[in-house]
Amino acid sequence: GRTQVAPLAPGTVLPPAFAPAAPARAGSVRAAVAAAVEGWRDAGHARAEPGRQEIVADHPRATLDAAVEIVPGPRLRFGALAVEGNARMRAERIRAIAGLPEGEVFSPADLDRAAGRLRRSGAFRSVSLIEAERAGPGDLLGITARVEEEKLRRFGFGAELSTFEGLRLTGYWLHRNLGGGAERLRFDGEIAQIGSRTGGIDYRLGATFTRPATLTPDTTLTLGLGLAYEDEPSYDLLGFEASGGLDHVFSDRLSGSIRAAYRQTRVEDRLGNRGFRSLSLPATLTWDGRDDPFNPTRGFWLSGEARPFLGFGFTGSGWRLTADARAYRGLGEGNRLVLAARLQAGAVLGTTLAETPRDFLFYSGGGGTVRGQEYNALGVFVLGEDVKTGGQAFAGLQTEARVRITGSLGAVAFLDAGFVGATGFGDDAGDWHAGAGLGLRYGTPIGPVRLDLGLPVSGEKTGLQVYIGIGQTF
Repeated sequence: GRTQVAPLAPGTVLPPAFAPAAPARAGSVRAAVAAAVEGWRDAGHARAEPGRQEIVADHPRATLDAAVEIVPGPRLRFGALAVEGNARMRAERIRAIAGLPEGEVFSPADLDRAAGRLRRSGAFRSVSLIEAERAGPGDLLGITARVEEEKLRRFGFGAELSTFEGLRLTGYWLHRNLGGGAERLRFDGEIAQIGSRTGGIDYRLGATFTRPATLTPDTTLTLGLGLAYEDEPSYDLLGFEASGGLDHVFSDRLSGSIRAAYRQTRVEDRLGNRGFRSLSLPATLTWDGRDDPFNPTRGFWLSGEARPFLGFGFTGSGWRLTADARAYRGLGEGNRLVLAARLQAGAVLGTTLAETPRDFLFYSGGGGTVRGQEYNALGVFVLGEDVKTGGQAFAGLQTEARVRITGSLGAVAFLDAGFVGATGFGDDAGDWHAGAGLGLRYGTPIGPVRLDLGLPVSGEKTGLQVYIGIGQTF
């Protein structure tokens, strides 16, 4: 019968199920009232609520008349942010991280963003922003941030095994609240290619300091130091990097960063022992449209980096560009089948192959590019067949069909391909290779445990390779 919820804020749309001649379900009435209240809250009327109601059931006619009055209340503005539950965190830093726009018109979206910033800082176990029951003088609505802090310290570790790349062990230790303002200090270590058939053991050690709410509530200051030693089939590298910059969250989906980085490396290969020094300005943008970052079934993920670099001495100057695009499509009931694809591309411009830092060049092969091929198996040859090195151009394609067999167990079929060019995508020195195989996935609370078996399809024939890790390949 009659369906009326009024008055409505401009732009409010009631649920289609709340309409004359539709089935008279109590849930439809409640949803319509909730939509009307949220419409007024979005317009700044934080204390909007249902008022007088007339709900009449006419049993002989089998109709329900529903008329609900909405009381918007006054248009309010954000008042001061009070803080409760903090033990080590300073209240002024909590306010700075939350970034609640005090004095501006009330908005549920602004309230959600403030809570999200506090959670994103990683300093809190729980966060809730509570609205005051009544507005104060000047139509200001007080907000209370009720927080529970996380433990100060945390450590973690990981492992990944490949039959050709060997064992990779990672670990980290972090302090979440170094100075009482959610400043985070993190140390990372990695030992890779233990027992590898393609080279010696690689080592990495890094330290990172981050400070949220620098310049803006959505901007984080990041400082980093890193040391690396790489024992690869075509070169040995000892490197150092110092960097500093800003990370910014533009929205729930879009984030970006910009850094200034100084890199110094010493490389020994068939061309001799050489040093590379460069100052670079890497800038990245990432769009994350996946439904689940650990086990996506739909959506897409895009990331790109532009790194202009200035070389000193023997090192050339130019640009290093990379792009990574991933897409997911779920099919069948409950996304029983998921089709996934990943496209990677990279190029170094403005410098010669010999003048480019070795760790700026591109290789293909291994779990991150082409499974079934040895790690970094595909590069380019200079001086005939005597010296193998990375190339200045790279393209890679990974495809997967993921099938859920039971609630926790799944199977995967994959096909990967990669290309490396010496100076570009059309040069004669470039080459392709490919690999394919099958895998199993077992779901856990921290992501699926991964087992992949890969064989080469084109390129060097190296035999079966096994990959074990946690999380989807991409």
